[in-house]
Amino acid sequence: MNDLLKFVFEPRQFKSILVGVDESEQGHVALANAIHQAQEDGAELTIATILEIGDLSTIDALNLPVIRDKQAELESNLARYRKYALSKGLTDVTVKLGTGGSAGEVLLQEIVPAVKADLIIVGAHSHEGFWGKLGSQAVYIARNATISSMIARQASED
Repeated sequence: MNDLLKFVFEPRQFKSILVGVDESEQGHVALANAIHQAQEDGAELTIATILEIGDLSTIDALNLPVIRDKQAELESNLARYRKYALSKGLTDVTVKLGTGGSAGEVLLQEIVPAVKADLIIVGAHSHEGFWGKLGSQAVYIARNATISSMIARQASED
């Protein structure tokens, strides 16, 4: 009796990986997983973060210098993430800063098509405040992505 399964599908080798990252532990877990997958597949990696205007107070959202300062902070973070990915041996790493009401929507509707991603990776949840709803964003991505998705999680050491 032959107990081997016969699969029609082979594992996919990804060509363009998009990772949504913020300054949380789970965001960093997503980045680590994206770097690993890009190394495994020889894929290009795009690291993205989103300035969610809804996370700003009404006064800050209308204050251009505050928005510019936040954008500069996020661009600095993206540069650090890119430098880290390059230090791990990747050579094709780009960064994208998006702006909008929902991180999940911006990632899926704007950045995925722009970079022609075939895999999106995000962390399971984020810290409170900026991108504080990433858990719900991760669910949104898992439900609405038309490409493969990974929700990266690091188990807490309690």
